[in-house]
Amino acid sequence: MAETTFDWPSFLARWSGEWADAAASEDRLSEADEEARQQRRLGFAPAYPERIAALEERLGRQLPPSYRAFLEVSDGWRHAGAFVWLLAGTERAGWHEDAMDMAEVYREELDENATDEQVLLAGMWERALQVDAESDITYVLLDPRDVNEDGEWAVYYYRGWAGEPPDRYASFREFMEAMYQSFHSLTAHRLGPAFTNATTESRC
Repeated sequence: MAETTFDWPSFLARWSGEWADAAASEDRLSEADEEARQQRRLGFAPAYPERIAALEERLGRQLPPSYRAFLEVSDGWRHAGAFVWLLAGTERAGWHEDAMDMAEVYREELDENATDEQVLLAGMWERALQVDAESDITYVLLDPRDVNEDGEWAVYYYRGWAGEPPDRYASFREFMEAMYQSFHSLTAHRLGPAFTNATTESRC
């Protein structure tokens, strides 16, 4: 689905409302989460074109379509899955620059039989755009060299404590849809039939 036809406002509003309903059962919420619950809004105000342009100027390149389209609706996002508490908007997104020295780890595993995908992943850490802002040792990285025919950058979702390679998504939109699925699955497991609905059943 092209980003010109994907309905970001409806998708984010549905996610926000369902999260707010589920959060109502929590004993304790942070002040920011309680405010988000009352407003039924996990997102923020849209990023003005000037803010997006300033981010692209700072990065030295254009953003991939689905991340740009997301920012045009919400300049950041709370609770993108279980382990990312805040996704960066225009102010906090920036180059990862292999902050964990992972490129060397992955390059050590390359040999003459390495696939193109393995080589691409080994170099991803040094060039990726990092869009997680607050998380549980979890990184959301967009690779500007892993690009599809629509100009989308692949997203690598790396949980540093899991001891596993990162999960790969073809675009930021695909990543967000996966995090929405994760929210549904985890919340249905926690709340049971009180939360389960057609969306949960189709995505678990």
